[in-house]
Amino acid sequence: MGIQLSIDQDLKGFDRFLKNNKKQLPFATSLALNDTGFDMREAFNKGTLSAFNKPTRLTKIAFLTTKSKKRNLIVHVFAKDKEGSDAARYLRFGVQGGARPPKGFERYFSGLPNDGTIGSYFMPSKIKRDGFGNVTRANLKKLSAKVSSNKAFIGTPRNSSRPPGIYERDGDKLITRFVTVTNRPSYTGRFNLQVIGDKVINRRFNQHFSKAMKKAIATAK
Repeated sequence: MGIQLSIDQDLKGFDRFLKNNKKQLPFATSLALNDTGFDMREAFNKGTLSAFNKPTRLTKIAFLTTKSKKRNLIVHVFAKDKEGSDAARYLRFGVQGGARPPKGFERYFSGLPNDGTIGSYFMPSKIKRDGFGNVTRANLKKLSAKVSSNKAFIGTPRNSSRPPGIYERDGDKLITRFVTVTNRPSYTGRFNLQVIGDKVINRRFNQHFSKAMKKAIATAK
């Protein structure tokens, strides 16, 4: 059983249908909202593949969804924001754009002894990164240990045109591990959740509602 309306149909017949099945509308609407929310979550997670360069696994599964109930017809699709997996914090710059605040490791290194010439933002140079282009925590710890043991320093090399940064000593050579800048790195918004979400709603909600209404009527007591 389906509902297909056109301007010349018997609207009184539809009114009777609506009256007879009014009790099923909240249940059907809740099912449709939940299925649409799941579709939107999948669309957002897939969208990270094209919006970001080599997104990590955590980025590709960053979005979650709540479920509605027939007495609370609201679904939320959102990025994880719990401690240790705070995708919302860094994803918002891909969504909205703008200048980012210093990262945790940048605040840490800025607090270590230095000559006062460094900026607040650290750009990786000759330092090993993972397959996603990120400096691993293990390598950051190794570098921190070398700074503490005077095998590396934070500042501007003397008698050199090199920029301020973190430099590791290797005999008479200095290896540039990070360079620092004072200007906040800025991002251009390239992950428009509103547009993606609207497309999912326009394409899928009516389909889900039609199926949900059939199920609601078939299982009505």
